[in-house]
Amino acid sequence: MLRLILAFSFVIKIIVVFFFHEKNISNEWLVLFINFEKFNIYTYYILDGQNIPSSYMPPLYLFFLYINKLLSFNFFNFIYLVYFLQVVMSTISVVLFFKLCNNFFNKNFSNVGAFILAFFPLVVLSNALISSATIQLFFYLLFINFAINIINNKIKINIIMFSIVSACCLLLRGEFLIIFFLTLFYIVLINKKNFKLVAILSFSTFVIISPYLVRNYINTNKIHIVNVTGYALWKGNNHLAKVEGYHAPLHPLNRENWEVSSQFLNLYQELDVLKINRKYEIERDKIFLKEALNNISKDKKKYFILYIKKIVSYFFIDWNSSLVNYYNPFHVIPLVVLAILAMPGIFLGLSKNNNKLMYLFIVMFSLIFLISIFFVLPRYKISIILFQILFSLFSLNYIFKKFFKKI
Repeated sequence: MLRLILAFSFVIKIIVVFFFHEKNISNEWLVLFINFEKFNIYTYYILDGQNIPSSYMPPLYLFFLYINKLLSFNFFNFIYLVYFLQVVMSTISVVLFFKLCNNFFNKNFSNVGAFILAFFPLVVLSNALISSATIQLFFYLLFINFAINIINNKIKINIIMFSIVSACCLLLRGEFLIIFFLTLFYIVLINKKNFKLVAILSFSTFVIISPYLVRNYINTNKIHIVNVTGYALWKGNNHLAKVEGYHAPLHPLNRENWEVSSQFLNLYQELDVLKINRKYEIERDKIFLKEALNNISKDKKKYFILYIKKIVSYFFIDWNSSLVNYYNPFHVIPLVVLAILAMPGIFLGLSKNNNKLMYLFIVMFSLIFLISIFFVLPRYKISIILFQILFSLFSLNYIFKKFFKKI
């Protein structure tokens, strides 16, 4: 059954990519890619002739794009290779999710979970986007499976592989740093004998990403993976922000596209006098951070309500999205049904008093509460989709046992 699901889903994803794929790299990825290809440096801002070293976005997806460019040997458009590899990784993700489900359900019901993930519209469509969503799902599933194996205390962990996967996750999504440390803390909490293993995993993971950390420290005198906290917080917490944030252009050269607002005047003034040097990106982010915190402190009630809206939208759907085709029934209906099924499934799963399910619950809601502090775009749903599907299976299992028969 699983092989049939994999084969059919692979074909469906290829068809979707063929008809709906983005023609070119766009937005921030385009700027980063062009600058990397032209100057051989990871930079987003080129101001007054200076290439400002960037850490605005985690670098792994850019490297993925560039490696595909090299592998194409300029014989064909490398974007097609990107899409093909994303489809392959998405298909492997189905196998990884089947293995995760197998920790809690029998083979038949694990196949149901694999089927839902394989054909879930958001997951299928993500293969046709120049976005880290597909790769994120792949590496998150690898990481979660490794973590579950440690919690099981049954399977010998390959420390090197786990560290590589963890490093890739850290270089892919900034919020994963919280998930990484939460996971290690939870592993020690349920079994203190794992402290040595956790210490080794932490050390080896940061050794792997140390060249990138050292690079950032040399350029900014600050050890960090990403440098977007201030801008992301402001983007989701200013007087024009909605659940999806206020999509002002990040690059200062695009300032003329900003909506004219007296409440942005102070921000304009501070950005205009910012010195152009290697610390430009760091200092710029500090300005946005200060502005965001100032907004929140002035109207705590407004931004608390917005925060709650983000949480609800993240788990269900955004009821006030401005994005084109967001309310397409093929997109919205599966999201709503999944969220409705996941809610009772969470309680059914946690009632089993299972350490592995508690871990998944903690990770899912940590992601929801953390990301909702900033802003929530539709593609962010990918980060929690695997948890929602898994908890939905508990609801489906209950329904079948109650009204039909045990699968």
